[in-house]
Amino acid sequence: MDIKEYISSGIIEAYVMGLASEEETRILDCIQSNNPEVKQAILDAQNTLEDFASQQAIAPPPALKSAIWAKISEENQENNEIEESVVEPVTTPLYPSQSIENNKAPLKWFAIAATILLVASISLNLYFNNTQNSIKEQLATLTTAQKNNELAYQDLKSKWDLVNRPNVKTIPLLGVEKHPDMKAVVYFEQNSNDVYLALENLPVAPQDQQYQLWAIVDGKPVSLGVFDQNAAASVQKMTAVTSAQAFAITLEKRGGVASPTMENMYVMGKV
Repeated sequence: MDIKEYISSGIIEAYVMGLASEEETRILDCIQSNNPEVKQAILDAQNTLEDFASQQAIAPPPALKSAIWAKISEENQENNEIEESVVEPVTTPLYPSQSIENNKAPLKWFAIAATILLVASISLNLYFNNTQNSIKEQLATLTTAQKNNELAYQDLKSKWDLVNRPNVKTIPLLGVEKHPDMKAVVYFEQNSNDVYLALENLPVAPQDQQYQLWAIVDGKPVSLGVFDQNAAASVQKMTAVTSAQAFAITLEKRGGVASPTMENMYVMGKV
């Protein structure tokens, strides 16, 4: 099992937030007890969530405490007035009974407690709802960043794998006079004649146009296909060529053309 892929699968975040299934939880508990890297990833995720909660914490309204104490003081005052107005009977009955007002007093305190709990519950629900939404937004941002990092990693890995292949020649294509800062790279596998192209900093082509790669063979341009900038891979395999003295890229109409438009040439490089 690839531990890095397992960590980046999202299971750690689901585990920390209590969203993992019982089976996933058992498996992760077993793995983390034997793998320090996974255990550290869990600790990092827990710290991240705690940081989010701290940063996005929303305190209950300041007036809530004052309103609650005012309500309690008001009820205390009413109860004191009721107790002072009660007249003690002259004779004591054989079976003394409680006054109606004394029976109502506990009910009033229950009403006060229920009111306090209701207000506190609403405040806490609002607090946790806002915090939860904030955490979801932060997790979505982290997920997007993670995906971007994974794409960048795959891009670098693809280029690294090509560079380290035997008999692969790296040919930088530098900007021409009209586009001096532009750059692309051709990876030419000299045994199989496979050609791979990576656009380093060429701007995104308009919707109706595409970059087209050309090989200069015996002094004549030969089309090696167009580059699809909507593709997931930044390094794309082009048409193979048996021999080439140079490579160049032009900007052409979508789908490519039979002959290059020289004034639309962006980069060129010799083999």
